[in-house]
Parts: sequence; structure tokens; C-alpha cells
Amino acid sequence: MYALIGDRIKKAREEKFISQAELGARLGVTATAINYYEKGKRKINIEDLFRLAAALLKPVDYFLFGPGQKGNDKKALTKIAKQEPGDLKNISVLGTVQAGKPLVSKQIVIGCLPLPQILTGEVDFALRVNGDSMVGEGICDGDLVLIRRQFHVDFNGQIICALIRGQENTLKKFIKDQSGKIYLCAANPAYNPIILEDETDLAIQGVYAGVFKFPAGQPTTL
Repeated sequence: MYALIGDRIKKAREEKFISQAELGARLGVTATAINYYEKGKRKINIEDLFRLAAALLKPVDYFLFGPGQKGNDKKALTKIAKQEPGDLKNISVLGTVQAGKPLVSKQIVIGCLPLPQILTGEVDFALRVNGDSMVGEGICDGDLVLIRRQFHVDFNGQIICALIRGQENTLKKFIKDQSGKIYLCAANPAYNPIILEDETDLAIQGVYAGVFKFPAGQPTTL
């Protein structure tokens, strides 16, 4: 499904002679994020799809019902297309997560984020991002990162929210090598990996399910 949407994104972008970097700049994400959307490697939520459609001067239906979309894909996309702005559910924002050097975890409810209910099956809570270590994944300082609560990783390279040694929290990509050594890797070359020899030093609190970006010029308070 998302690969088919990605094909339509790429086609619309190339019709306008817009590079991935330029489209990313318009949406406040990186060229890598646009590349992932186009390859179907990153799920796109309804809010980002509306923003992308506006940037490319296309109706949302163009992306949802392009050639080759049928059967279960079309059924799922119809569900997305019918999602109304008023069909919202509040997701608790539980403090901050460090996208930089890990700091002492502080989880307190600092507000609520209203999200379309189509997303809430994959989102349990949100955290405000503090730092720039994940900019290569389109996750920037001040964004709200959406987290699905689970205590394991599904694949190497998955972005996780984790507690290190029971105290310090961080948002990083999880890599485990054949020897069992764990690397918590940034998406910014300015940051070195955090290396853990003992898996018991790491408590996974959840996995990345998306990012919410405040519209340009609007206050970022909740």
C-alpha cells in the first residue's frame, strides 16, 4: 500500500521538476524522509499526506487511488480517505526524549496531541524531542515524536525510545551485532553511537510510530 502511494509521490514530484531535498524543505523534513516515502519504507500519516498534496498541487485522491491500487489496499486507503478532521483522539505528551546526549528521564504529562483516530491504533503516547541527533530521519528539535508502546525491537535499525541504565532516556536507532553488542545510533554524523555491552543496561519503552511537526509560524506549546 505505502509503496503504491510512494510511486505517486515520486511521479507528482518529478512532474513538477522538484528535487527530494526541495520537497523536504517545503514540508520541514529531510530528503532522506522523502526518499523513504517514495520507496514505501516509511508510512505516511493522513496529516502529512494532506501537506504533501498541497505542496505538489495535487488532490489527496491522486495519491490514494492511483493506478494499480485495488483489493485490500484500496479498502485500507478508502478508510484513510474517509477520515474526517473532527474524528480525533487525544494522545498524551509525556515530557521529553533526548535526541542528543542521554539525560535523566522525566515523564510527566505536559499536554495532549489530538490525532486522527486512524493513527491511534499505532500510537500510545508522544514525547517532545530535545536535540538534533535524529535529523537524518526527519525528526527535529521541538517536534513531537509518536511512540507505540512495546518492549522489544522488530528489526535492526528500528528507532526506539529507550531508558539507559534505568535513568537516562534517549531516541536512537537500535543496532545489535552478531556478538550481542548493542549500538544506539544517531541519524546525525555529529553524534557517536552509544555502545552497550550488557543488554540489561537497556530498557526499551517504545518504538517510533511517526512525528508531528508544528506548522511554521505557529506556537509549539500544547
